[in-house]
Amino acid sequence: MHTSIAIDKITRDRAALRAKNERMPLAMVVRVLLTDYAEGRLSIGTHMQREVTAKSIPVDKATQKRMDSVVAQWRGRLPA
Repeated sequence: MHTSIAIDKITRDRAALRAKNERMPLAMVVRVLLTDYAEGRLSIGTHMQREVTAKSIPVDKATQKRMDSVVAQWRGRLPA
């Protein structure tokens, strides 16, 4: 049985180059990944950093007034 999957060209080319450098066909890479995923050895998800870095940048009153005006305009355009 053969199955077709859509992979963007850049990702496919990068993976194919690495597979070639490791002397294996790209199909083997896909089989290994799908098998590991199906058997629970590979998880796919996102990870968020817990540390948040915030910085206060002082601005003059005219700049702050302009920024507040822009924020107010955007709030008017976005649905609540």
